[in-house]
Amino acid sequence: MLTPDSIREKIVQVQVELRRAPDILEGLETAAERDELAASALVDQRFLASVGNVEERKARARLDAEGVRDDAVISRAAYNRGRLKVRLLEAELMSLQALLKSVQAEL
Repeated sequence: MLTPDSIREKIVQVQVELRRAPDILEGLETAAERDELAASALVDQRFLASVGNVEERKARARLDAEGVRDDAVISRAAYNRGRLKVRLLEAELMSLQALLKSVQAEL
């Protein structure tokens, strides 16, 4: 059964998670940016080191950096998931607050 106290406890839990979110998101965003820069730098290095016409050099550079680019995509996806989780927590918090008001009005 939902009681005002149980709802308040859940609200506090969500608030604690939301307070931790900025630091977590900062780490995820930093990692994503770092990985994207590393991938871009590797593509540039491989392009400059390869021989052939421009299109061949571009293709070779992209292929050589594929693993690093995959890491960058994964890092960006982790950051985006973190942002989504924050939005879901915010929505849950609003919903819990509305529920608490409703339960209190019934009492």
